Amino acid sequence: MNLEDAIRELEETKADLAQQKRLVEGLQNQMQKLLNELAKRDKKDPPKRESKRDKKERREKAAAAKAAAAKAAEGKIAPEAPPRTERTGPDNADKGVPRRGPLPADVPRTTEHHSIADSRCCEAPNLVRGADKVIEQRDFIPARVAVRRVELEQWVCQCCEAVHDAPLPEIAVPTGSMTGRMLAHIASSKCAMHLPLIRIADQIATLGFTIASSTMSNAMGLVSDLLSPIYDRTVARLFARPLIQLDGTGMKVLQPGEKGTHRGQFMVYCDDELTVYGYSESKAAKHLSEFLRVGERDEYQGFVVADSANNMACLNDMSVRIRCGCWQHSRERFKAARVSAPKEAEEAIAWIGTFFDVEDAADLAGDTAEERAARRRRDTMPLIRRFWQWMAATQHRFDPGEDLYDAVQYCFNQRTVLQRFLTDGRIPLTNNRAETELGTIGRGRRGYLFAGSDASGHQLAKLYTVVRTCQRMAVAPFEYLAWVLPKLSDLPVNRGRGHLAQLVPWAYRDMNPTV
Repeated sequence: MNLEDAIRELEETKADLAQQKRLVEGLQNQMQKLLNELAKRDKKDPPKRESKRDKKERREKAAAAKAAAAKAAEGKIAPEAPPRTERTGPDNADKGVPRRGPLPADVPRTTEHHSIADSRCCEAPNLVRGADKVIEQRDFIPARVAVRRVELEQWVCQCCEAVHDAPLPEIAVPTGSMTGRMLAHIASSKCAMHLPLIRIADQIATLGFTIASSTMSNAMGLVSDLLSPIYDRTVARLFARPLIQLDGTGMKVLQPGEKGTHRGQFMVYCDDELTVYGYSESKAAKHLSEFLRVGERDEYQGFVVADSANNMACLNDMSVRIRCGCWQHSRERFKAARVSAPKEAEEAIAWIGTFFDVEDAADLAGDTAEERAARRRRDTMPLIRRFWQWMAATQHRFDPGEDLYDAVQYCFNQRTVLQRFLTDGRIPLTNNRAETELGTIGRGRRGYLFAGSDASGHQLAKLYTVVRTCQRMAVAPFEYLAWVLPKLSDLPVNRGRGHLAQLVPWAYRDMNPTV
């Protein structure tokens, strides 16, 4: 090694040492900063001087505690909630463990057979064939598009030159450019998969067709018009039921020709089988009254399970409708009071939980409506009476405006409707079914953000009703729409009276039991 190389190596070594020194100094500085921060946090804050307001609050709480102790000495103590047993049903067993069962037997299968190339082993000339090893995996076959070509024969009379055409087959829109299956794909993708029209157009474009969003929007309107008689039959079937649950949610709606949006209202009406959606331009109670046909000869008559929203005032007419309350909304108010009054809020939640424990026992026993009502009178009614006593003895310890005070007052204001489930075993404790069905609107709102107009809102309500009813009946929405749309386009002038009974989703389900 010559002198120049040695000098160069020495300079590189010095540079590396200087860089390492800077790194060590930087780490030491960071460590010192962290130690200083920890020292500041560990340092105790000086005691604050108690203000007049704090002294007043402390005296009021002491007086309230003294009054509560005096009432407890007189025997007016709030009853304690009975202990609850944890559910051990199949729903709570092995949570988080995947339960992948066998693949459905009705799904088409493509079989690939693979044979052994070499059958030699050891010194034996041949192997004895045993049972084949079978591997089944989920496969996906991408969709494809095609052009439906319909050729109609034409015959011309040589005498009068009259033209005779072959009969037109079932076509959803004879003058349109889309078949019933294409219309069904657009409607089901919008309302079952919650995709915006622009995304559906992109999906179809990848398969070979270019369709403008405006054309697809017009197609949605055509499908909605065709499904109007099915929607009316679904509403009529729901109105014949003895009980419905209802709830509502808002959605941004554009106003053509104006700037900005307004908030439309989607209402859901459902029972154990059917789901009907309705749209209105606002949250006013008059729209709910119009849908339920309040004051008309064919107005809904039966039990209505709903929350305490302001637009539910029309349900208070007890002549034909019996309003029932929701205990889940009451429980949510006590959950919100956990921050300011954790002990009392948890005790109230435990009280309400005992009501649901009785319902779980009835479900496990398979009670009928009469047996469930008898069980409620025997087990739930004493619990509710003690719960009212607990709330009366607890509310005075809080000031108006506090969360727990408001939660108790909410229960007292709804006391009559909250206890109505004790009178009939068909009445549920909550309107959770309606809350679940509203999730369909919520998922759609998250996907396409707004409706194009109030007319689009009414169209969406009809489409969602048919699609969601199909889903609840285990009927594929696309298959049903592709089947029914061509039949609806050729209805007679009287809208198929007597013929529509064979076109509704539940009739399609009965005709196709394997669907």
